[in-house]
Amino acid sequence: MSESFTRVEIAFYPDFVNHWLRFGEADEWRDLDRRRALAFFKLGRVFGYVRWQANEFGTQDWRFTVVQTREPSTLLSRIPGVMPGGEALLLLTGKTKVKQTLLQIDAIEAMGLNPADVSSAYYRHLHNRILAGKPVRPYSHEQHLAHLAARRIAS
Repeated sequence: MSESFTRVEIAFYPDFVNHWLRFGEADEWRDLDRRRALAFFKLGRVFGYVRWQANEFGTQDWRFTVVQTREPSTLLSRIPGVMPGGEALLLLTGKTKVKQTLLQIDAIEAMGLNPADVSSAYYRHLHNRILAGKPVRPYSHEQHLAHLAARRIAS
């Protein structure tokens, strides 16, 4: 596997571990066994990654991260399950915050948009507003068109 790929660990052990991709298309997928897999993303890709863990006392960790893959030689955020890391556009922990974030992702998909194509500025807005307990501005078609135009100009 090339060094230019970001590896994401996927796992499912009922009632104890569920690490999965909420959105984002992996460039390569490798099944390790019936409960574990690895997803590989090329540079510049965006994906949503959910990590949920529990024990006999209930949920111990629930986090949702929107990650943009970057060159390994750049400054990367260390994200559990993501190697070598990436740029965390959004990182929220806790049941209430994660559920609120996932509802916003659902709303984006209901607009007919792919969450992987959403403006990184919107994910930062979502992160900050939910973390502060403030109302979230919904993502708009106008905002998305402006983001796509800016991306075309930059490339």
